[in-house]
Amino acid sequence: MFETSGSHAILLNPVEMRILKFIKPKSQTEKKISKVVEIDALVLSPVITDLILKGYLEIVRRRRFYFFSREFCTITPEGVSALEKARSPLEGLVEMVRNRALDALNSIAAGSPALKAAVFSARTLYKVAKAVA
Repeated sequence: MFETSGSHAILLNPVEMRILKFIKPKSQTEKKISKVVEIDALVLSPVITDLILKGYLEIVRRRRFYFFSREFCTITPEGVSALEKARSPLEGLVEMVRNRALDALNSIAAGSPALKAAVFSARTLYKVAKAVA
């Protein structure tokens, strides 16, 4: 009804968005994704398969030892663009402010080794608090 010519809406449900956001920085196994997203692995598997069929994810097998290997889910460039298009304007604004604040903090901390250590410890503390919450 309100479709513009040459573009189509990216339809991602909230679970798919959470999966893509979690996988974007680093490839993960389905078991790890199910723990973080808090969905049973049996329920999560069809969602991952659907994302693979849409072209947003791919499975990569990595060997650990000669007989053992693991399958990791990685996001594709199409998945990254779909995630960006499905993101709300408020999330985009928050991400932009966050990136600029981190750039400013890094430029300020570049001059002093003590300040670098303080920024590193604060960043680590933030990541730990974010993981716990």
